[in-house]
Amino acid sequence: MPLVFVHGVNTRRGNTPQEQRVFDDRSTLLQQQLAHVAFIDRVKTADGLKTFAPYWGDLGVKFARNFASLPTSGAQTLAVGQPARVDLVTSTAAKLDGELVNKPTLNSDPLLTVARARLLPAAVDLLFAGSSNAPKAGPLAQALTNALPDVARFSLVAEAYAAANRNPSWLQTVKNDSEFVEELFRSVTALSATSSEAATGANGTIQTLAIGNSVLNWLKTGATAIKDAVSEVTKNVKDAVGGAAVDATRAAFLGLSEYVRPSASTFAGRFVGDVFTYMDNRQPIVERVIAAIKEANAARRPGDEELYLVGHSFGGIILYDILTHFAKDLRCDLFVTVGSQVALFAEMGRLAAASELAEPFAKGEPADLPAAVSRWINVYDLTDYVGFATKGVFKDVLDFEFETDALPIISHAAYFDTPRFFARLRERVKELFEEKGAQV
Repeated sequence: MPLVFVHGVNTRRGNTPQEQRVFDDRSTLLQQQLAHVAFIDRVKTADGLKTFAPYWGDLGVKFARNFASLPTSGAQTLAVGQPARVDLVTSTAAKLDGELVNKPTLNSDPLLTVARARLLPAAVDLLFAGSSNAPKAGPLAQALTNALPDVARFSLVAEAYAAANRNPSWLQTVKNDSEFVEELFRSVTALSATSSEAATGANGTIQTLAIGNSVLNWLKTGATAIKDAVSEVTKNVKDAVGGAAVDATRAAFLGLSEYVRPSASTFAGRFVGDVFTYMDNRQPIVERVIAAIKEANAARRPGDEELYLVGHSFGGIILYDILTHFAKDLRCDLFVTVGSQVALFAEMGRLAAASELAEPFAKGEPADLPAAVSRWINVYDLTDYVGFATKGVFKDVLDFEFETDALPIISHAAYFDTPRFFARLRERVKELFEEKGAQV
């Protein structure tokens, strides 16, 4: 049962080897978390769920002056010398707020500070968001990449542990972030998969996470990167107000926004540009994604009866166009859209199959589920200004709100940064197949 993930706009692999490693590692971890967490209950064959993630960012908009119109400050200034660190700094800044910036221990031990102020799940979110975006270099880089399948399995049990132990007693005894990571690792690996419903799948259990030190090294590398990123962010925030104590709300928010603005401007520019590029000529991007879907179908083994398609942001529109216009013969057992604009583009009449939607809309009715789609889950965050619901536009789509706990705009890219998202998606997938399994 293959799964194809299609990314959205403003997704670029980068120009340097280090940028490309960060991108490739994030893509690998995302696919592993979809396979080993979100869709673990759908695994029915010995070789597991095969995932495919076609990259189409190189077919997106090109800027004649290399985005010279972008205002440069905060993370964008940092990008001039260290472009591979931009996502790390941005994702870290997105998890902070005025109160946290004022904590005297934030610079020295950000994970422990967040855990004590916001409880363990928030610290686990920050740990994975930072670790998954942290550049990896040196002799350990390949080993850390090789650890990603185990990292995905670890994230499943870590989320379950944090949800069940929001304020564990050891939080008061560990002295720094290094001890925090080691104790979290010890507690999670000691948690028997059989003792947690969230850690069991269709094939039994994940055993007791008999993983090596590579996962611990991945977490420690991430913790170090987060500490450096937090120091960079808080220094600039406090410099912005002349070194004085930061107002717990407005001044800190404005300072943190220095990191959000460049990312938001980049996103807005590439969003518009990629949309225009796609609308002018859908074919190149569509053909690349269809080729990946055909490859996924060809990789099926006996017992692989289902196809899952997951689209983030504009990736959902690309997949909808394929299923309803460019490759109507495809059959999708579950369509998942995350932070997507499918319903918005449907209302504007900008989807490839707009003519088929015109009749129900003219009658004042929502459109039917696409014939090629058996089930559809749509996820959005209220702080994600370009993530839309489907209710009232399409029938039989299950809308779910998910709080990324990230700053506005940045939240659009934050869904896949934390184990919580994959754990919640797993619950929704399981419920949907149990509820509609006999009906479809």
